[in-house]
Amino acid sequence: MSADVPAFLERFQRFGAAPSVDTYLPLFHPDATLFDSGMERPIGVAEIPEHIGAILNWVPDFRMTPERWRERDGTLFVEALNRATLGGTPVRWDSIYCMDLRGDRVVRGRRYYDRRPLFARLNPDIPALVPYAKDDPISLGELARLLPDLTLQLVSRAGDEALAFVEWRARATVGGAPFAFGIAERSELHGGIVRGGRAYFDTLALAARRAAG
Repeated sequence: MSADVPAFLERFQRFGAAPSVDTYLPLFHPDATLFDSGMERPIGVAEIPEHIGAILNWVPDFRMTPERWRERDGTLFVEALNRATLGGTPVRWDSIYCMDLRGDRVVRGRRYYDRRPLFARLNPDIPALVPYAKDDPISLGELARLLPDLTLQLVSRAGDEALAFVEWRARATVGGAPFAFGIAERSELHGGIVRGGRAYFDTLALAARRAAG
């Protein structure tokens, strides 16, 4: 079954405008899995209501607005703006949702974003990737300098002459031990040349592992 991107995006936008278990769960195929930053493993459909319910209890005014997207061979990348209130302060953060679709349902969902800027609003002393402690987005070049043995394996990609998304499986030695994590990268193109972009990954997990090592 081919991906029905327009139908999915309509329902995905509906969830983002009014998040709830009732608007989130129908996005998923009964056989789906979901992996979010901070998870130890992907979860199945039966676990999704508890997962999204806990998020909405923590940030009840959460809203998500899809801003741009591309699809290839059934894999849809959506870059989205997220809003919520943390510690009494309105916050905004970006993320990339990477989803393998069957029709208009997700069969394998991944969300890439950095948890540290959010958690740091509640606890400024949580670990940071030194010297990048100000929570500015870290490029892949900067990450490679921090992790000299970093390797990237292509997982999926989508795009055109103006905008491209790539999903990577990254591996490196962190805190003295092997560590694997995911990265989603967005690039803006002009005339075949990259003119801008951003890599999305969870620096909190990396910083915690480095601190523990």
